[in-house]
Amino acid sequence: MIGNFLIAHLRLLYEIGDVLLFFVLVILGAGVLIARFERLPFGASIYFAFITAFTVGFGDITPKSRGARIVAVFLAFLGLILMGLFVAIASQALDIVYSKGD
Repeated sequence: MIGNFLIAHLRLLYEIGDVLLFFVLVILGAGVLIARFERLPFGASIYFAFITAFTVGFGDITPKSRGARIVAVFLAFLGLILMGLFVAIASQALDIVYSKGD
């Protein structure tokens, strides 16, 4: 049953691959903006963007400029949408597995 769930989950992720790619590109773009606003190294700003978007928020890097704070809030909302999308995909995969009766 776990194998069927993983297969269904991966199929659903493949179907929305373009959407996921769009989210990744937006997060990378936000990282570039944060690097410009905060004068951070590129790697640190990309790290901050992904940590913020995935709603982890370690707190080791905090935005200080107004522009970076606006981008961080946007990333947090984007992360909520992304996490909701992942939960919906997992729920749909479970529905597929249980509707087959395996």
